[in-house]
Amino acid sequence: MAVQDDGAPEGVRSLRCVHEYIIRHVGNSKARIYEAGGGSCSFLPLAELNSPDVLVVDIDADQLSRNQYAKRKVLGDIQNFPVEPASFDIVVCYNVIEHLAAPDAAIRSFFDALAPGGLLFLAAPGPHSLTGMITKYTPHFVHVLAYKYILGRVTAGQPGRPPFRTVYHPLISPVRLLRFCRNLGFETVYWCEYESPHYAWVVASRPIIGRALRLTAAVLNLLWFGKRDFTKGDYHLLVKKPDGI
Repeated sequence: MAVQDDGAPEGVRSLRCVHEYIIRHVGNSKARIYEAGGGSCSFLPLAELNSPDVLVVDIDADQLSRNQYAKRKVLGDIQNFPVEPASFDIVVCYNVIEHLAAPDAAIRSFFDALAPGGLLFLAAPGPHSLTGMITKYTPHFVHVLAYKYILGRVTAGQPGRPPFRTVYHPLISPVRLLRFCRNLGFETVYWCEYESPHYAWVVASRPIIGRALRLTAAVLNLLWFGKRDFTKGDYHLLVKKPDGI
């Protein structure tokens, strides 16, 4: 799976690539989908799937109340939510694991919940990118202020509205996450690190702050001898539970 450069932001192209694989994988079957921490919006191509049966589990009642597409909505914690083994074809956990104190427990439950051949789609901001480090090492009220006065999100910090408190458990760093998934038994289907849309928006819309971010990222890239691109703040990971497990 390769991301084709058609001029769209890399994150958009990467998500499109994941969607295309999921659509091919599911085909005409009626997919059983578990959206872990799905809240009020989906990052799956639900309109292009054949009447998917969607379960959304979220810890935020306000988010769930705004959900308009799930057939089943449950207020619960995905770190300990009981799921029937092999009962789902797709599990998606999009920009959620960075908020979990025990992402390992959640991912183990995802593995158990998937039927053989099922897919797990994980997405998160990387803790070792520039935007990830800023988020990780600043208090939550700073995140709220940044959303309000830099990103222009007037509802930031209100019940059910981002930004949500982050934990950044060490497991969600790309190297550790890939290794953990392999050790569980998952097969890696797709992996992509891409520029955070928040970073891109600030660079384009807030020139002074944007120049400071670009300069900081360039210095960090230089210090790491180009082995890491600190502008690539987010990632997509698609893994598969092998057939016969």
